[in-house]
Amino acid sequence: MKTLFINCSPKKSFSASSYLAAFQRLFVKGEKVTKKLRNKTDYAGMFQELQDADTVVLCMPLYVDGLPSHVLAFFEEAEPFFLENGLRPNLYCIANNGFIEGRQNESLMRVVENFCQRAGINWQGGVGIGGGVML
Repeated sequence: MKTLFINCSPKKSFSASSYLAAFQRLFVKGEKVTKKLRNKTDYAGMFQELQDADTVVLCMPLYVDGLPSHVLAFFEEAEPFFLENGLRPNLYCIANNGFIEGRQNESLMRVVENFCQRAGINWQGGVGIGGGVML
């Protein structure tokens, strides 16, 4: 069983998303792979890892009540990839923001859920974490 953790923060280092992905890895059994998604040059490696992933965990920041733009661009290319290859991994999302309340991530979660429906992926839910850089 392979779990792919995708750090979707555009920061090169010390992001809350990378911290949350690393922390979540401690509680998952089986093969664990962590990849960074920051731009189009990351797509090829990401698609290769997705081919045999049973579970995908997206870790990302909230930007203006939604997904970072580079994640939305990735979703546009990932949707046909999942459909054409008949891939149906379980997908979870961990979203963090700078607000005190984690519920601010609700709109982001709905976008990820809609992506899963369109791509035929098994949406398993997500968690919104407030506090941002206080982590």
